[in-house]
Amino acid sequence: MGVWTNLFTMPSKTIKNTSKNKRAWVWLAPWSTWSFTVRLMLMLDEKLHPENPSTHPGLIDPDVYTLTWETSSSAEFPDLSTLPSFNHAIYLFNTVKFHLGQTYRLFDEAEFEDQIRNFYTNASPRIDECRLWFVKFLLILAFGTAFQAPPTDTQEPPGAKIFKQAMALVPDTTSLWKDSLLAIEVLAFIGLYLFSIYERESAHIYLGQPIRIVQLEGLHTQLPEKELGTETTTHCRDLWWTLYIMDRHFSSALGLPMSVQDSDITTPVNPPNVGSGGDSSRSLQVNLSHLLSIILTTIYKPNVTPLETFLEQTRSILHTLAHHAQEIEKIMRLKLQNCIGSLPRGICYLTLLYHQCVIVATRPLLLSVLKERLDMLGYPGDENWKSFLAQTGSVISTGIKSAAKTLQILTSEYSLLGEAFLPYDIEFAFGAALHVTMVNALFPGEVDYQGCRQLAHQVLRNLITRGNRVARARISELRHLEKLFQELIARVQQQGHQTLNPFPTEGSEVEANEGHDRLLSSDNEPSTLAMITDSEYHSHCSRPHETSNMDFLEDIGISSEEFLSIVQEIGDPESLPENMLTLV
Repeated sequence: MGVWTNLFTMPSKTIKNTSKNKRAWVWLAPWSTWSFTVRLMLMLDEKLHPENPSTHPGLIDPDVYTLTWETSSSAEFPDLSTLPSFNHAIYLFNTVKFHLGQTYRLFDEAEFEDQIRNFYTNASPRIDECRLWFVKFLLILAFGTAFQAPPTDTQEPPGAKIFKQAMALVPDTTSLWKDSLLAIEVLAFIGLYLFSIYERESAHIYLGQPIRIVQLEGLHTQLPEKELGTETTTHCRDLWWTLYIMDRHFSSALGLPMSVQDSDITTPVNPPNVGSGGDSSRSLQVNLSHLLSIILTTIYKPNVTPLETFLEQTRSILHTLAHHAQEIEKIMRLKLQNCIGSLPRGICYLTLLYHQCVIVATRPLLLSVLKERLDMLGYPGDENWKSFLAQTGSVISTGIKSAAKTLQILTSEYSLLGEAFLPYDIEFAFGAALHVTMVNALFPGEVDYQGCRQLAHQVLRNLITRGNRVARARISELRHLEKLFQELIARVQQQGHQTLNPFPTEGSEVEANEGHDRLLSSDNEPSTLAMITDSEYHSHCSRPHETSNMDFLEDIGISSEEFLSIVQEIGDPESLPENMLTLV
């Protein structure tokens, strides 16, 4: 069978740029979902249609939004009569707090509301006094409008009119940094808005500016509270970790190196000797963002990695995830004490981020199997496959469950995410859908593909009906990939190649299967984040049903106990055949 390699052992790759700009090429980064999707399409097309390989027509230059604005910082202030009333402005501000407050801490809520009141009391002097504050105010109004905007056929994104007014007033960047914390907040808001409308490259550049400013101000270090005061140091700490989370998210989406190394950070996530439910959630979000960056930088490398190394890295990652599962369980119990009705939004987001880490960490195994299958258009009939799957089956199973659980959570009545403007629902849904599509082609019967596919399309269609044009581009790409994988399945069946179960059940493989059974039905006390039961294994994507909050909590993820069991199930890499010891 030869040496095991996968998609990411390929050298640096570029494709011709078809967008209407001056870029000659587009570089395909090693780990972003977008570049992975492009590479996957190219790889499938080259094998299935060698006479006429092509990519999805809208992939390089998708028809999403059109947005341009004035760049002169000397632009006149807009007509204040076009601004919303005071009550409407407060309503939009509260909308922004609801949608962003649990993830991003970019302003002091009480202080900013007082500033809005003062602005409406005496607007003109306030604008002259602090132009940048007015820009921030406009950006918040733009976000609030975007969150509330009804579906429309316009090419401009929701909130664009106010956003363009704000951008026309942004001071020159050579002096902008001197406004310190306010400049950081403004630039972060700009980056987040651009990222939400699929202007990812521009968003990355805008986010880079506040990160450089926070370094100049030392926000990544533990600032002296006695000199600056508790209120200032708390705000600086919140700003820093907000930018940290955004940097990890943007960088992973683009497949780029993180802007700041963790070894340079000394500021604590939470105040010393102080803790609350919100602080615990923030700490876990930071830790999961950090873990995601570790996964991307350790597993997704352009060079060949021994399978032994990959399995050890995966073992360490799953062990860390087991610890984070315990943290989620504690936070859930705390939240549910005062929770009536739906599950808190923050918990849903943390759980989805948790499952994203699992999916990204286990995806290289699917990529390796896919590349081998494309090279041979079928499975070779030797013992190497059985040995390989005996060692990695538990890891593959973990990724399958997390992908299915992601889609369940996104379509559950208990999930209050429902974000039609922010990109998270799209990213989580598309990544999970892509994972189960690959699993269905490689290991038929190991996932309820039609059920999962229905849930994924349901999420994307719901976002489309609510006016999200990015979701429309994603569902088009997903359908194209689904078509390619169906062609691959048909080609393999035509050639009569065997299909393998990653959890064999006969002969010498009984022991591996028993290990898998142990993963699905532990004798330990079931934890809040219980893994799906053995009877559910072949119907991961069953429809959400009427249950209590606690019942739902028992079925939204993989428990810490189960994860530790999986760590034990990862086989000894030294027992693999010599020619199987190269992967990724």
